[in-house]
Amino acid sequence: MLSCSHVLCKVDDIRATVEDYRELGFTVEWGSAPERAHNALLWFEQGPFIEFFQLPPAFRLLKWPMSLINGVAAGDRLARWARPGEGWRDLALETDTTELRGVHRALRAGGSAVSRVMKGRRTRPDGNRVHYRFLATRPARLPFVVSAYDPPQRPSEVRHPNGATHISVVRLGIADHDRAAFDALAGHLTEAGPLLIEQAPHTGVLGVELAGAGDHLDPGRLHGATFVTAPAERSGR
Repeated sequence: MLSCSHVLCKVDDIRATVEDYRELGFTVEWGSAPERAHNALLWFEQGPFIEFFQLPPAFRLLKWPMSLINGVAAGDRLARWARPGEGWRDLALETDTTELRGVHRALRAGGSAVSRVMKGRRTRPDGNRVHYRFLATRPARLPFVVSAYDPPQRPSEVRHPNGATHISVVRLGIADHDRAAFDALAGHLTEAGPLLIEQAPHTGVLGVELAGAGDHLDPGRLHGATFVTAPAERSGR
């Protein structure tokens, strides 16, 4: 029912981030027109992708209105996204359809605390409108859930000049006090795929194993993201 969709990296300056990653040899796509975009996408031909996003800390003030409209889980998630600092901030699990009503019912029936289903949209740099739906889970440290994009957005061909080919592993740490809530959510995964679940003091993305280019990247230009190169036995995965 759910699979690993993408990893979200919070950054302080989206334009500096895009420039740095392009100079590091990645092909990066703006989420919308560059002059007003607040996010950018790093696609691969298969598996999870990466979304870089910029969100002012003042957005934390919208936690309470968001909670009233869409549920406490939504307000908590917004506050988490808006907190200061760069680096891995969230992980999205995706359905294979463009609606979330069935998943929403199933998650609630399974004991997961979730928000209402929310509608999202953005206008691509080429002017085409993209629609999707999403729902927040609680606690906000857990992955959230998104629908498939309408229309689909993954490029049919992606070439990164630095040789990066795909994300082979997403290391997700789960703290003991979040284990029961995570297990209720994880029960809806179709397969673990690239997710590697580890016990950790804090719940969240620990790192991303990148096939092809992870050991050639300047940490000072990654804006908080942490990459490692896939071992040889996994690099062809």
